[in-house]
Amino acid sequence: MNVLLIDDETEICFLLKNMLRRVGIECDIAHSMAEGRAQLDVGVYQAVFLDIHLPDGLGYQLIPEIREAQPEVQVIAISAVDNEQKNAKDRGADLFIAKPFDKGSILDGLRSLGLTA
Repeated sequence: MNVLLIDDETEICFLLKNMLRRVGIECDIAHSMAEGRAQLDVGVYQAVFLDIHLPDGLGYQLIPEIREAQPEVQVIAISAVDNEQKNAKDRGADLFIAKPFDKGSILDGLRSLGLTA
């Protein structure tokens, strides 16, 4: 399985990529909406982890573009701001995971979307 992580925090990217790699999931990284768009043009993903607060805009703005580029992809919004959960769901995210997260919450989230066994 391939996932795309769009997050401007280097530490979060490192942590999540290593977490996923240990369970056999490949992870590409983008640090902005612009980089995320570029990755969506060249990669095929089953899930996109999408930070809400990015340097070039709100991650919500990218959800319609993600759906257009790859209609089957699951969008998992991630944010350190807990009250973003409703906004994320209202704007088309399939799941919301609050930061800081742990391996269990990530894997449970992927399982809930039918992406892992």
